[in-house]
Amino acid sequence: MKIFFINNMKNLWKSQQGSSMVLVASLLIFICGISALVVDIGTIYVEKGNLQKTLDAAALAGASELMVSENKAENTAIDIASKNNLTITASDIDTASNFIEIKKTVKADLTFARIVGIETMDVPAIAKAQLKGGLSGREGIVPVAIPRDKLPDPSDPFPEFPLNFQPGKGNDEENSSIKGNFGYLSIDGTGGNVLRNNIINGADLEVSEEMYEYTQTGLSWGNVKSGFQERINQDLSNPDCSKYETADSSCSRVILVPIVESFTDVSGKTMVEITGFASVWISKITGHTVQTQFIETITFGEFEDLTGADNYHVFGVALVK
Repeated sequence: MKIFFINNMKNLWKSQQGSSMVLVASLLIFICGISALVVDIGTIYVEKGNLQKTLDAAALAGASELMVSENKAENTAIDIASKNNLTITASDIDTASNFIEIKKTVKADLTFARIVGIETMDVPAIAKAQLKGGLSGREGIVPVAIPRDKLPDPSDPFPEFPLNFQPGKGNDEENSSIKGNFGYLSIDGTGGNVLRNNIINGADLEVSEEMYEYTQTGLSWGNVKSGFQERINQDLSNPDCSKYETADSSCSRVILVPIVESFTDVSGKTMVEITGFASVWISKITGHTVQTQFIETITFGEFEDLTGADNYHVFGVALVK
């Protein structure tokens, strides 16, 4: 009886040992399968991320050239993608006057899925960049304002626009009711040196509903002329910036200036309402006048759909897909 019991226990142990081995083997297969799946999913995830980043960069770069032409935007996107080791063609790109969209699918090489005959997997991505209006604020604003009622007629959007600094008449040679003001805004302090520095380097400025800023009084023509001349001098080494037809937002002579509601009857240090921004190219300085011309500019900054805001030829680019 004793021997029979011992033999039964041995048989039971051998039986359980066999079952454990089967269970362990099954678990090992399951764990290996999960590991293989994780590795391949990781490969797809990395490939997707790299593709999306490249398409985003290409779309943003392309959109910044839409004002030149759709063809220029397309070629720029292709070039940027190529520099990031991705080949895209015209068939991958859709453009219009205000957006560029790129769709691309690449193949991710799989590792463990090859066991079941799957060597690659398609990884698609899409990027769409669009021109946006409604600049609400940014750094680098030159605080020499343009009155809203002096903006050109929409039928002639890019005329020359003289910033007049005539003693006794302010920044408006036709309006002698403006006393002591010449279009300057008092940002970051007062004084001719502060104004000169803000003309050269720009200042931080935001626009919102009922946004006001104090005017800065005094002609300060020496500092003002010096500031604008420095802007011109900074572009002497870049011939494209010296010509209106080839200048762009990278040029120091292309500046953003605030638009104010009005300078009429503004006497002494007074608060004026800022209604938006305009983009101009500095042509030359003659007498007490800085000659400028309105120019389209694509720039950085905060862009919002501000009701009633004036944004005269100022655009930004943003990813919308």
